[in-house]
Amino acid sequence: MIDHWSTPVKLLAPLVLIASSLCSSANAAESSPCPPDWEPQICELKSVVDVLKKDHITEIDVPAFLDETIRLGVRTLPYANFRNAKEQQERAKEDERVRNGAPGIGIIFETRPDGLHIIDVVPDAPAAQAGVRSGDQVIAMDDNSLIGVDNTEIAKYAKGEVGAPLKITLLRGKPQQRLELTLVRAIIKPRPATAKRLDGDVLYTRLASFPEPSIGDYIDTVQAERKKGAPIKAVILDLRINGGGALNAAIGITALFTGRDKTAMVTLQRDDKVQHRITTNWPDYELPVMRGQDPLAPLQADDWWRKVPLIVLVDGQSASAAEATAAALKDLGRAKLLGMPTYGKGMAQTGTATRDDTYLVWTNARNLRPNGCPMEGYGVVPDWIVPQRKNADMSGILLGYREVDIPRPAYASKLSPDPFADVRKERQRLRDQRAQAKLDTAKSAPLPQKEFGSNKDWQLQQALNALAGKPVQEMGVSPKLMPAQPMCVKLDQ
Repeated sequence: MIDHWSTPVKLLAPLVLIASSLCSSANAAESSPCPPDWEPQICELKSVVDVLKKDHITEIDVPAFLDETIRLGVRTLPYANFRNAKEQQERAKEDERVRNGAPGIGIIFETRPDGLHIIDVVPDAPAAQAGVRSGDQVIAMDDNSLIGVDNTEIAKYAKGEVGAPLKITLLRGKPQQRLELTLVRAIIKPRPATAKRLDGDVLYTRLASFPEPSIGDYIDTVQAERKKGAPIKAVILDLRINGGGALNAAIGITALFTGRDKTAMVTLQRDDKVQHRITTNWPDYELPVMRGQDPLAPLQADDWWRKVPLIVLVDGQSASAAEATAAALKDLGRAKLLGMPTYGKGMAQTGTATRDDTYLVWTNARNLRPNGCPMEGYGVVPDWIVPQRKNADMSGILLGYREVDIPRPAYASKLSPDPFADVRKERQRLRDQRAQAKLDTAKSAPLPQKEFGSNKDWQLQQALNALAGKPVQEMGVSPKLMPAQPMCVKLDQ
């Protein structure tokens, strides 16, 4: 039977090639269906859709197919995403719920290709009560794999009503122990600001994130503690494990401590040609939650905010608005920073509604510190480099996941290649070496949030030493593990 069919197949092959070439010639003779201002690939996509509509084995949902095509392309760009009309409506509702408290299990995580890596758990929330730990890796929710899944899909799996169960599958430690836990969702309310008085009338304050209400919340929290006893002699502002939020909230916190007429940030837009200066003056930090009222106006006569000694705690998870705040307070000479180099997210995003109520979020600016230096990829290096534990593994901490480890597709910029490609490759090589050596990762793990502000908090203890004029126990760092020296920009006058 094989011999019987071999000859006809060989005879037919040239005919197929001839037919294909004739078709190509005919198509070349036709005028292009593309309008002159369209990219040719848009017409290619239309051709593909036409073929699938006609000849695919099943009838496909073309709008959903095109939504997914756009989504997959957009999400390859840094911090960009596309939402269809339904997804945007759900996102708006979710944002509103987050502002007022939303059902959840209370985990703080970062998304990586191999799942969710838990940075911390919210005290007394369902995850904490069930024994979930920082360092755990969530690989599934309700048996839906989270490996290779983006934030949009994760939110879809995680959301649910109060009282609804959520099954999570964890990997813990080395060798990785597999655990399955069923948690019951509860209302998790945003608590961005906390404060407590320490010995010596030092006020330890913490901002866990930068939601829109964080300026007013922080002021109210600090003022309440100031009224309780003797005058506060110094403030520690803890921005560790703060992934950011509303940039204007960060500008407002900077303005709170520095006063008016300062440059809090400069943004570079479109090929770094347009500089935009953001100041500590109203309304540069205005947010909808303020309803047109400057929350700092009543404090202008209170010099305490501008003069009280201030130390800011940062780490590798201080990102975006958090590291922008730290950088501004450092560059303006208002605070000293203590901890570890920050994450290095120095880009700002904006969003707009597009056709048919879809929504596009994209990166529109690069953020510069007041001194003109970028944060993207480099982060902010503190004045005192102090790890979270006295006997910490510094190399392991500095090789933790950072902005510099996120690859950029070649087409993301026509003008310049990925500036961190070589650094990223070297960092991964060093990680692989450490993995082969089976080093103890406990010495490089983040400090649990429940220990922040306690006597187990080594970085806090060193900040208290600095305020008291005592030596700070810093730790040496190999230069090759430190963020590279950035190319700073001369700012417009």
